[in-house]
Formats: sequence, C-alpha cells, structure tokens
Amino acid sequence: MGIYDGETGDVIEGADVTDMLTGITARTTKTGTVALFFADTNGTLLTIKKVGYQPASLMVATGLNDTVPITTTIMRAGHMLAPVITVGNRTVRLGPNDTSSVLMKNGFFERRETSGAPRSAFITGDKLRGSSVASNARFFGRPICEGNVFIDGVKVTTPRRTGRFLKEGVDALVNADDIAGIETYTTAEMPANTNHTTDGPLALDPSGAGAGGNLTTNAFGTLAGNGCVTLIWLNR
Repeated sequence: MGIYDGETGDVIEGADVTDMLTGITARTTKTGTVALFFADTNGTLLTIKKVGYQPASLMVATGLNDTVPITTTIMRAGHMLAPVITVGNRTVRLGPNDTSSVLMKNGFFERRETSGAPRSAFITGDKLRGSSVASNARFFGRPICEGNVFIDGVKVTTPRRTGRFLKEGVDALVNADDIAGIETYTTAEMPANTNHTTDGPLALDPSGAGAGGNLTTNAFGTLAGNGCVTLIWLNR
C-alpha cells in the first residue's frame, strides 16, 4: 500500500499503519509504501498515523494473489475555530470540543440538535481521550450497540467477546483515541434522513433534506434485530 500527502501528492515516509483487529503495526518506507503481509485476507480495518497529519482509516481486503497496489492519501493537520451551525431558524454555537470537521461533515451535530435522541446518545471523541478501550463510552453516555455497528458509515462485523482478552468486541476494531464521535440510537430514534441497505454503506444526509428512506423501517428490521444501532466516526 502506498500513502501520499493529500495536498502535494508526495510520498509519506514513516507513517504507522495498524491492523485494528490484531494490533500489528508496520511503518512506510522512503517510497511511502508498506507491505500488508499482516492484513487478514478476509478484510480488516487499517488506521494510518503520522505526526503532522490527520489520522485516517480504511477498510481493505487483500489476497495472496493480489498484484494491484492500494493507494491512499492523508491530510495535513490543521486548526479550526469553534464554529456555529444553523439548525432550522436557530443558530447553535458549538462547544470548545465540538470542532471536529469529521463530525460536522457527517451531520453529527445537526442530529444531536434535531433527532430527538437524548444527549447521552452522542459522545464526542475528546471524552474518550486516554481511555484504554472504546467501550468505555458507556461511562459518558449510552453503551455501544455491539451487534449493530457502523464505522464511518460501513456496517462491520463485531468480533465475539470471550472474556479472554482486553480488546474484544468493538474494542478489537477501533482505538479510543481514534474516535471523533459516537452516536447510539434505539431504532425508534434513528433520524428519518438516513438510509441503509444491508450490503452497502450507510448514507447520511447532513443537510437534513433526506436521503430517501426511514431507517427504522427501511433497514433495521432486517439487521440484527436488537433494537439499537451505533455509528462510530473516526478522525481522518
């Protein structure tokens, strides 16, 4: 896999690429490449970190006979002033920790203001900084709905918890420090401007105009059937 600067296109040396399922990390060479020998051929979630750049994540599937290289870009880190958003005819000023461009782009703050779900359904990543596991979200709001998890809009299979290891379940897929925000809903609370098919990514319309379906009836009757869903957004 090759990793490049999202602005200049230059190769990035010394970026850490981590398989979130196994915890194995490899570092890119002077050519900006890393061999994915450690990645599960059934697919895995990789995170990419480099000082001075925004963390990134992507799902990849590799095979022993693959010859086509995978390439991706990461963006330089920057600073944002605490913004405001317009919800209906109201202007809502976000808090000092609500500055994540990831959450703004994906409509996290709009849904927090308009979905009708309680504040405990929304957890920003700053609350999890320094936590050993992502499931510690339960101490700051609702627990993660491990049977029905979407990471960056993609439905993932959560490994079964056995009680033998520290990082099991959703904790085997994401690091707490990589999380920008978490939304956990009951199916009755799920925003109507959300659409999902069981085989495809979750489509979110942050403008509130609607993406063509009500998630309560359109998707979650056909998924896990456990009455809840968690959306996890990663810093990228």
